[in-house]
Order: sequence, then structure tokens, then C-alpha cells
Amino acid sequence: MTTQQWNIPPGMAGSADLIRIGTGAVGDDDLNCPSFTGVKVRPQIRPRTRVNSLRPRLETFALDPVMTALNRFELDHWDLDKALAEIGTAGKPCHPGTVTFARHAVRSYLDAAASTATVLTPVRDWWVVQKAQTRTWELYAWGRRYQSADGRHRELRLLRFGDASSRPRDLTQVAIAAFSAAFGAPAPWPDPWSTRFQTGAHQNIDHVRIVDVGLLDGSEVVRFDGTPADAETFFASHGRTQIQRIAEGGPAHPGSSCPECKQLTSCTTLPRIPGVLGLPAKRAPQRVVSASDLRYYRTCPAQAHLRSVHLPRDGEYSDEAVLGQAVHAWLENLHTSGAPCDRDAMPTGDEPWSAGRWTVSGEHARIGAQMLRHHPDVCALRHNDTVTEVRIEPRLTVHDTAAHAVVIAKPDMLYLDDGAWVWREVKTTQKRRWFHTDLLDEFPQLALAVSFLAEGVLGGDTTSSRIELEVLRPTGPDIDWIDPTDPERVAKARTVLRELAQPWRDDETFDARPGRNCRWCPVSRWCPSFPGPGPSSEGDDL
Repeated sequence: MTTQQWNIPPGMAGSADLIRIGTGAVGDDDLNCPSFTGVKVRPQIRPRTRVNSLRPRLETFALDPVMTALNRFELDHWDLDKALAEIGTAGKPCHPGTVTFARHAVRSYLDAAASTATVLTPVRDWWVVQKAQTRTWELYAWGRRYQSADGRHRELRLLRFGDASSRPRDLTQVAIAAFSAAFGAPAPWPDPWSTRFQTGAHQNIDHVRIVDVGLLDGSEVVRFDGTPADAETFFASHGRTQIQRIAEGGPAHPGSSCPECKQLTSCTTLPRIPGVLGLPAKRAPQRVVSASDLRYYRTCPAQAHLRSVHLPRDGEYSDEAVLGQAVHAWLENLHTSGAPCDRDAMPTGDEPWSAGRWTVSGEHARIGAQMLRHHPDVCALRHNDTVTEVRIEPRLTVHDTAAHAVVIAKPDMLYLDDGAWVWREVKTTQKRRWFHTDLLDEFPQLALAVSFLAEGVLGGDTTSSRIELEVLRPTGPDIDWIDPTDPERVAKARTVLRELAQPWRDDETFDARPGRNCRWCPVSRWCPSFPGPGPSSEGDDL
């Protein structure tokens, strides 16, 4: 395994001679920043300037208390009730909802493990493939490790928040897991992290299995089952080239991984704009936030936190919300082609129709079709002859250094009109009027759009930029305009954002705010303040 010459990025220091790649280096699309992973997999690289922010009070990696409790039970031979009772009381504090989830997850995992026909022993040491060349390469996989009594059969169990089959596992992750299980030598976790794994003697392995386990329901999906030779072939196809690409790094794609990135203080791609959220400078934990996150927080701080740590959700979308998502997805598909929309491209009648992963039927199909057939009357691509560039749902990321927040926005559409950027949001509704008289109060994402454009985040002719709100009703469309160069509108936007973001930034405990919204909360099953049934009826105090 070799890489091209890798230069330490500006703002970083240390040695690039150790490359450590685990399954976690293969992020999903939102976390796939080549620059982030290129530095992450080099544990001896460090930032020259550290971020002047506080550490979060609460645990933000909800699988950590799950793994700790399983280690206590399987490896340290604690009584299960004692291991469960320790969650949230030892180590880093956890939100009460995280504690509820972790206890449920441990029971679900152990129920799944008890159902396997093969008798396996838990393994404490990691399985690490280590090759010393010009630089040292290390491959490992994060998960639960087991082996047969003679050590010749190994099984690595990967954890999923929801059910095991909810989405496919990245083949590169499977390849790394299978290869490290088949050829890795046992090694304790390195302490400190910047040191090499101290591997023991290699063992002869006959068979390897990689299994996904869903912590929501104990479901299982086998991702790999074969011999070391099979694992080597699989790795050659899906891992070897991919890990070389990861190690080589690449361009930065700012997003939700930014707060965890060593290059946060030196990345040249991430704009640093203090005051985007309208807050004065104050030390706080480094967090990620969007307008949606702030709306969730306003409804209930506990809901916002439990969403942010990716706990499984129930019934997140009402029929009306599904309809809105389907309309958005239909328009996204049309606009991606770059062609102006016309009515012939829209669904008709009340026959079921689908867009992306959304399907509507019956009355909702008819209403959605009516909304879509009104869109060509206000389609930006149909009525603007000076449009020269279009971006559909781009991810915009700014580091508000005053708020210690990486702020993310995803406009429905951006288009360049005669040199000036236009930010368009699309809303679907059957209401005749809004709750608020000011659109910035009604839709905080518009306030965020005003702040972004007022700060010149997009560039272009900032004196002519504007924000458009396209409202689609069954009876017809409306367009509202907001001027981000108007001082009064900018001041109002900053006030809206400050009132939402101030309590969010200052909060360290994210206590629940029980009320009517509990009935529709998608993470209520984990919340101890929820008056309904919990995730388990086993009689324990989950």
C-alpha cells in the first residue's frame, strides 16, 4: 500500500508517517470531505492553532455508552443490571434520552447475540493489519469482536442505530472490516492515539463473518461470510484503491464534519464570518446548526439534542409533510436538467405518483399535482432570460466564529441572475395565511438566507441579490421577495436568528419541554419526560 507524496496542509504540524484507517474513515455523503479524512487518518498530525472552544458537557456519540456497557458485561463480567445502571452515571454525562436509548440498545444487541447458533467468545483486543514501509499503514474496524474457542473463526459485529437493513453498508467499510478480521493481529487500543498499535502474534484464521446489528430491534444482516482468501479478493476490489484515495486527501467539502476536523482553524474553503447568527462572541462548545435545528430547539431542547445524536426516529413525517417532500423532490428532478418547467412534465389527477423516496396517493396525490401544475407560472428557469448558473439544493457552510457554530444552509435553489445570486425557497401549503405577519418570523431559514447574502457568502453582485419565497397552493402560486441589502430587513433577520440561537448556544443540558408537541415528536420514545409508553415493557426503569 503506497500513496502519492502527501504534503502537510498549512496550519498543521507533526509527522505524516503513520496512516491509520478504520471503517469510520469511510463517511456517508454528508461527511465525505476528502481533506477531512486525509488528515483524520494521520493521528500524528495536529493543528498548529487549537480551537478556543469549550468541550460539550454531554456525550455526543450515542454509541459510546452502548459499547462501554457491553464491555462491562461481556469482557469485565459485570452483572447486566449493574452495567445498565452505570450508563449515564460514570464517564462523560449522557442526556437522559441517550441513557434510555443506550439501555434499550444493549438489550436488543444481547438478544440478537444470544440467538446465534455459533458459540463465540468476546475479544478485547482489536484486530489490526499493520504494514511498515516508507510509512506505517494500519487497518482496523470499529465494532464488537468475537472468535471461536480455537481462534480460527472470527466475527465482527457492526452497530446500526436503527434496523440492520435500513440502508446498505458501504462496500469499502465491509472490505476494511473483513480484511482486518482475516489478517489482523491482536492489539490493545493505542494510548495515546498518536502512537502505533502494539500488535501481538498473528493467528491462522479459517473463516470470517461481518454482521450488521440493528440496535433498534436486534435485526441482523450478514455483510460478508467467507475465507481469508475471499476477504483478500473482496478487499482488492472494494478496499485497496479506496483507502489509498482516502489517505491522499483531496479538496475540502465543508459540512457537518467541520467541528471535528483538525483543520477547522486553517481550512481555506470554510468561510469564517463572525455574527452570522447575530450573537456576540462568547466561548461555547463547537457545534453544527441549521435553521431546522433551531426550530427543533425552539419546540423542545431535548428533541433537538436527541436528533443531533442520531437516535432512531418514529413517524417523523405527517401526510402533509410527505406531500411537501414529494413536491420538492419532483421539482428538484426537473430543475436538475436545467430545462424550464412546463405543465406537461407534471402529474395529473389523483393517481399515485412518486418522486425520490416519497410517494403520495389519493387526495394528497391530487393536491400535489395541482400545486405542481401551478409551478411553471413562477418557474425561475422559465421566466428569467438572464440566468447563467443554477444550483439545486447546494450545501452552504459558514463558520460563525463568534457563536462557535458551523452553520449549514441548503437553499431549494440558487441561480445567478445577471451576475447577482438569487436564493429561492419553495413552500407548499393549503393554508390561506401564515401564523406570523413577517415572513422572517414564519420561516427562520429566510432569516438565515438574509444573513448569508448580507455577508456576501456567495459573492457575485451583492447589491442586486435577492431572496424569493415561492408558495405553491392548490389554488395557485405566489412569489414574495426579500431584499438582503435593506438594513431594516437585515436587522430583523439578525433579531430572529439571535432569539433562536442565543438559548441554543448557552444550553448545556437540553432539558425536555413537555407539551402538545410530544404527540408528534419523532424521538419521544427515548425521552423520559414523554407521558406515553417507553421503548420497552420489560419492567426495568428504562
